[in-house]
Amino acid sequence: MNKTSQAVLALLFLFAGLPAVAAKRKVPSLDQKFTPAQLQEDLRVLRNAMEQVHPALYLYSPKAEFDALFDKTTRGLNKPMTLREFYLAAAPVVETAKCGHSYFDLPRKLLKQLDRDAPGFPIPLFFIGPKALVDFADAELPLGSEVTAIDGIPMTTLIERYMPFIRSDGLNMTLKYRQLSDEFALHHFLLGGKKTVFEVEYLPPNTKEKKTTNLSAITSRQLTKRLIKRHSAPDNLRNYGFRMLDETTGLLTANSFDFGLKKKGRQKYRDFLKQTFEELQTNNAKHLIIDVRLNEGGYVGYESQLFSYLAKKPFREAKSSIAKTLDIPLEKYLDKKEFFRGVERAVEKSLNKEFKKVGNLYQVIDEKNKLYKPKANGFSGKVYFLISGWTFSGGTVLCALALQNDNVTYIGEETGGGHEFYTAGNMVLYSLPNTQCQLEVPMIRYQNDLPEGMFPKGSGVRPKHQVIQTQDDFIKGRDSVMEFTRNLIKMK
Repeated sequence: MNKTSQAVLALLFLFAGLPAVAAKRKVPSLDQKFTPAQLQEDLRVLRNAMEQVHPALYLYSPKAEFDALFDKTTRGLNKPMTLREFYLAAAPVVETAKCGHSYFDLPRKLLKQLDRDAPGFPIPLFFIGPKALVDFADAELPLGSEVTAIDGIPMTTLIERYMPFIRSDGLNMTLKYRQLSDEFALHHFLLGGKKTVFEVEYLPPNTKEKKTTNLSAITSRQLTKRLIKRHSAPDNLRNYGFRMLDETTGLLTANSFDFGLKKKGRQKYRDFLKQTFEELQTNNAKHLIIDVRLNEGGYVGYESQLFSYLAKKPFREAKSSIAKTLDIPLEKYLDKKEFFRGVERAVEKSLNKEFKKVGNLYQVIDEKNKLYKPKANGFSGKVYFLISGWTFSGGTVLCALALQNDNVTYIGEETGGGHEFYTAGNMVLYSLPNTQCQLEVPMIRYQNDLPEGMFPKGSGVRPKHQVIQTQDDFIKGRDSVMEFTRNLIKMK
């Protein structure tokens, strides 16, 4: 979320008590059928919304490719289809934008229903690349076993089927595998249909002989309880924290920047940063580990406040911020729960104050692209960023800002967020007129200020030292990335 969104947040609360204009409609089921005319209308609205709003639609896929894909998908909607079939046809079109902030989902209430009652694959899985490991200590299969096939279909084939339905920034795959760990059962249900029993082929740890067993489906609600208690779940997850690991090394953990806009919360975060870097100075620390492996971002500005304690020169939150439009189009299709009475006008008013027209696009004015100065008590020692596929949005922006420094080392795996471009800002949520599927489109494209040619186009921030957890490390709960970093510091 950008500052424009923050400025209108008060208006959201002001209008929150007002009733939606549109009458309530019955939410369709997955098996409800729609006519070709209805399906084509929904795809047309989806296409118009993406083409009119998305500021980086053709960043990774050329317009000709998009046009051909939309036309081909439209031609395929030539017979009555179920909601499930329409979703499976339209979702990969949206993912072609390769934008981690663009979402296409089933109707909200239907998703909630599926999250409670849908029968699905019963075992939480953790993906280390394409390798699917059992991620639940009390599962029907041994912890850490590799699931190699389900109902005779190799796991590699299943993954290939599911990837077009999982979002990511640019061309990297790390975020997709991380999300697949959370969403495997849902994608398996949507693409494979309802099943009560699964034939599972698996390879137990430290063996070379595969085994096969049958597992009964469980409800999504039951699976959620397992996911909460899965083996890989972090303990006592807090937004941020700090401690000295030894006399010379500090550990700053920033798990999220999504901790709201209230004055008390903002002040608490500022105090935390001030106290952290004063403690580093007091201890004459030489090394600082910053762990952002779980940081999916949040509110714009918090990552810049942190980097101001690492910066060596003044910097801005972004090199550039552009929008395709400042007026939200297709008003009658806006989701009334998000865009209740007057909200779209408040968003448009704020955007018009912050952006000016330059050519065919709109560019943020300098006064709204804050210039930060390095803090007097900033840290000048060696900095080590621990990164992963979950490092996304504001988490990746922090890493991209640090690319300006020569005292920073990145360790782990490629970030899920793009290293140079990302889209976010105000998010426009549409509800398609017939299927009620939802499309969320970002309005602003940001470009990070970083040295040229750091990484290939479409990649995340890549680590200098790639450290991937092994199957044995996973089973033992060993933090191989942290251990590598501590050993690297000892060597230096």
